[in-house]
Formats: sequence, C-alpha cells, structure tokens
Amino acid sequence: MMNQNYNDNCDGSGPHAVNEVRVLPIGGSGNLILCISCFRHEIHWRRLRNKELGTAFRFELPEWQTLEIYSAQ
Repeated sequence: MMNQNYNDNCDGSGPHAVNEVRVLPIGGSGNLILCISCFRHEIHWRRLRNKELGTAFRFELPEWQTLEIYSAQ
C-alpha cells in the first residue's frame, strides 16, 4: 500500500526514498521539494558548507519533522 503523501516529484538528485516529500525553504520565496533521502543529503551538504561561511551567511538546518508535507493537490 502506498503512503497517501507519496509524491515522485522530488527535486533532489536521488537515490530517492519511496515515501512522502516535504518543502524545504531555500530563501526568498523559493523551496525545494525533497524526499527524506535527498533531504539528508542536502542537510549534510549545508553542514559542510556552513563551516566555510560567516555566521550571517550560514544555511538553516531544519529537522525533517518540522517541514511541511508537500501535497500536489
């Protein structure tokens, strides 16, 4: 049985997890729609990048469960 929140429109590069996708804000009015696998990859990249950035320019590191579930409806 497929999760009712399943959406195959993940913006990440994969490999994709077969479950819901959530909305990750990227600044301004932009968002990424990501599965949990691609979200983890993005957060890992942000953590590494934050080490090189000044405090005022660092990326936010939200938790998966705090993000809005994406619904294409």
